[in-house]
Amino acid sequence: MHTIMKDYLRRNIWILSELYQHPKGLTYKEFAERWERSSVNIRQTTLPKRTFADCLRAIEEAFDISISSDARNGYRYCIIDRDWLEKDTVKDWLLSAFAMNGLLQDARGLRDRVMCEEAPSGNAFLTELLEAMKESRIVQLVYKDYYDESIRQVELQPYIVRLFRQRWYVVGKVRGAAIQRFSLDRIVRLDITERQFQLPRDFSAKAYFEGAFGIIVEPEEYDVETIRLKAYDVNHRREYLRSLPLHHSQRETEQAPDYSVFELRLAPTYDFVQAILAMGDEVEVLAPAYVRQEIKRRITEMHQHYA
Repeated sequence: MHTIMKDYLRRNIWILSELYQHPKGLTYKEFAERWERSSVNIRQTTLPKRTFADCLRAIEEAFDISISSDARNGYRYCIIDRDWLEKDTVKDWLLSAFAMNGLLQDARGLRDRVMCEEAPSGNAFLTELLEAMKESRIVQLVYKDYYDESIRQVELQPYIVRLFRQRWYVVGKVRGAAIQRFSLDRIVRLDITERQFQLPRDFSAKAYFEGAFGIIVEPEEYDVETIRLKAYDVNHRREYLRSLPLHHSQRETEQAPDYSVFELRLAPTYDFVQAILAMGDEVEVLAPAYVRQEIKRRITEMHQHYA
């Protein structure tokens, strides 16, 4: 039974991977032929049409997606509403992870030649936080702060969990204070209480982070500004920014042979400044003036370190 279950999971993940990698879809015949050649198919089984249909139903149910095949598409099986799916970042991320797993399984001989970033830190308390959020329960944290290494107790209403730069964060309302963020890898202990909270009806995670570059949201310190960046053609930086924008609001407003100007609407927080500094001489902040001055001040301090 154990072997049968492993085969079942392996086959379903492989089918999901093929669906995800081929947006225009594949016919049943193509699926069957590819399965017979796949290194995932350890026992060299076939893919009967009835088994294939059962697999598709199981995938639809497990991942809450719709798979269709009709004559207008040459009876190709594909995921419906792909554009909508890509807007659901959590579901798209999950499907992408499973699809990548299937792809790597199918290329098992290349495992020592495929390198990924380390898994996000702070996973230990993620399950408990999601459970507390699902039941709208207040949590008690014992938290070790980054800045002074002090340990404090926090009573938190968990609103959001967010992954940023390989770290998980929880964002929520602290008793007697405003909304704050906490890095999960700095949590020493977490207890779910019996007390419940009510998420404000007008609260939206997307709206909360609308003007944020990353995880920092401090409206009392930073206003959302129109940031103008000049990206030089050094090391193809502007091409990188075109293919992987810094922020969802980014748009290219000016082009020249050796540079482009991009505009973004966000708050110039510490994490944004660090991202700009990381691009060195490939990017220049044109406006606002105070952000340009802050970058200049940081560069001057860096120069003094190396003088």
